[in-house]
Parts: sequence; C-alpha cells; structure tokens
Amino acid sequence: MFMSGVGAYSRGRFWEVDFLRGVGISMMVVSNFITDLQLFLGYSGHRLFWSFFAVTTAFIFVFISGLSFWISYSRTVKRTVRPYPKYLRRFLKLFGLGILITLITHFFLRGMTVYFGILHFLGTAGIIAIPFHRFGRYNLLWALFFIIGSLWVGQLHGSIWLLPLGITPRRFYSPDYFPIFPWFGVYLLGLAAGSMFYPAGMRKLELNIPRSTAISFLCFAGRHTLKIYLIHQPVLVGLLRLLYGPLPGLPI
Repeated sequence: MFMSGVGAYSRGRFWEVDFLRGVGISMMVVSNFITDLQLFLGYSGHRLFWSFFAVTTAFIFVFISGLSFWISYSRTVKRTVRPYPKYLRRFLKLFGLGILITLITHFFLRGMTVYFGILHFLGTAGIIAIPFHRFGRYNLLWALFFIIGSLWVGQLHGSIWLLPLGITPRRFYSPDYFPIFPWFGVYLLGLAAGSMFYPAGMRKLELNIPRSTAISFLCFAGRHTLKIYLIHQPVLVGLLRLLYGPLPGLPI
C-alpha cells in the first residue's frame, strides 16, 4: 500500500515538502479565482470565509518556502564555500518575473497593479534569509519580531518605495501584496521548522509516500509551482472572458 519516499521519489527531494507546496499552490489558484470573481463579476458571497482562506493559503505557501530555503541552503553550504551566486541568480529570476508582472498589471489592469507581490517577496526573502540561517530554531524569536512588528508598521503611511516594508500610501490597494512585515516572519517560521525537522537539510525521520493519485498530483504541482503561478491567472481570466465576455477593468 505504501512505497518508500526514497526509492520511489525524485532523488534529493522530499515528497512531503512538495506535497505541502502543491497544497499551497492549489489553494492559491482557488483563492485567486475567487478574487477574480470579486473584482470582475462583483461576487460577494462568503467574504469572511474567503478572506480566511486567502490568509491561510498565503501562510502555507510562504511557510513552506521558508522551510524549502532551509533545506536548500543547508545542503548548499555543505558543498561550497560560495553559496551566494546561486541565491543571487534565484533572486534575479524571481524578482525579475515580479517586475514583469508589475508592468503587465500596471498597463493592462486599471487600478490593480501588483507592486510587491509573492514573486517580489520570495526573491527578496531568499536573499535576506541568508544571515538568518545560522539562528536555526531561534528564528522563532525573529519570526515574532516581524509578525508582531507588522502591527506597528501597518499603521505607517509613506512613499510607494516603502511598500516592500509594509508601509503604504493612504488608500493603497493591490490584489497581490506580500510585504516583509509580516510575511518574512512566516518565512522564518519555515526556517525554524526546517532546522528542527531537516537538520543539515536531511530528514530526521523516514516518511513513506502513500500510493494515492491525489497525493501524486499535489506532489507534481509542488514541483512546478512557479510555472503554475505564472500561467494560472491568464488561464482563469481567459476562462471568465470566454464565459462572460469583456470584463470590467480589462482591455477588450
């Protein structure tokens, strides 16, 4: 009924990490589809539930990204004394894609520009997390600093250039916004969990992957989160346009 997570899974990957990442990206697709319905078609049902769903989705996705960083960086520093180029390239890739999304949403989605979304954040977090790696499980304390600190930072208003910190202009809105306060705190929770369950980037306990089509699908999705993230919105919006015709706020 079960197959080994080592023998039957991609070498160097942990199925449970991909599974959680797959859960996160699947929830994100659902959450963003509901957001599209709200923005373009005026859907207003179950707002409290969908708000909670969106926050839970973001938490899972950012947490597992922090845990994945712990595993990756722990392995990298064992292999080389110069790990930084790898993470600089990753930053340039993710942040560059984030800038592309900023430009597309600015020119094609009136009033819905993504200034500092999930890709901007993950690219940035993968750089600023490097000095935090040494703290291991003590990142729990740093996580509290960022999460609790967001209660104060969120009350501040300032230039649009301060958006990465969580300081916004008045009446600011963006459909995808992941500032460092508090989301880097959630990322650090992932690092702390990684240090406890994957010391030196390796599992403490062996886990077997169940023979399940649903789990295999979510693991597959977890291995391709960036591709899914990049294509899911054009697909969802295209579907809505096919069903409902021109959408308010979108070019015809």
